[in-house]
Amino acid sequence: MRLVSSSSGEHPAIGVDADRRAEAELIRRCIAGERSAEEEFYRGNCRQVAANLFRVLGDRSDLDDLVQEVFVIAFRGLPRFRQEARLSTWLYRICVNVALGRIRQRVRKPPPILRAEPEADDLRASPDNPESLLSREQNKAKVYRLLDQISAKKRMVLYLHEIEGHDLKEIAYLVDANPVTVRTRLFYARKEFYSLLAEDEA
Repeated sequence: MRLVSSSSGEHPAIGVDADRRAEAELIRRCIAGERSAEEEFYRGNCRQVAANLFRVLGDRSDLDDLVQEVFVIAFRGLPRFRQEARLSTWLYRICVNVALGRIRQRVRKPPPILRAEPEADDLRASPDNPESLLSREQNKAKVYRLLDQISAKKRMVLYLHEIEGHDLKEIAYLVDANPVTVRTRLFYARKEFYSLLAEDEA
C-alpha cells in the first residue's frame, strides 16, 4: 500500500517519519498541558475511538461515556507512552480494555443453558464465521447476541481475530496477554460461538 502518491515526489518513508514526528510533538504538547494540543488530540481521534467501541460492543449504550473514559485513560497514560506502537494502535488497546470492562459489567445475568460442544471437524466445515455473518445486515443482531453469551476475554479475542482480522501477536498486544494464551482463548471461543450458532438455528 502506497503511503503517498507518486506525483508528490515524496518518499513513503519520509512521509511516515514526518507523521511520527508530528505525533510525537502532539504528545509532548499534551503532556505539557497545552489545552489546544489536548483538543487537537481529542478531535483527531474521537470519531475513530467511538467507531472502535461501537464495533466491539455492537450497540450505542453509554457510548459517549465510554469515549470519554478512553480519553481520560489516554491523557493519564501519555507520559508513559513510549511510541513503540503507533498512537492509533495504543488508543485501540485502550478501547479494547474499556470495552472489556463494559462487557463484564453487563454480563450480570444467568449463564446460558448447557450445550454440547461441537467437534473440531464441525468447526472447520462450518460455512459461516462471525465476520461473514456480520457482513450481512440482518445477522448483526444475531452475532452480537451470540457474542454476549461468551465470556469477555474469549469474546474479545474472537472478535479481534475473526471480525477485525488481527493476528495472534497483534491481539496479544491489544489484550495484554501472551500469544499462547490468546490462541487458547480463540480456540475455545470458536467452539462456543459455533455451538451457540447451531443451537440458535436449530
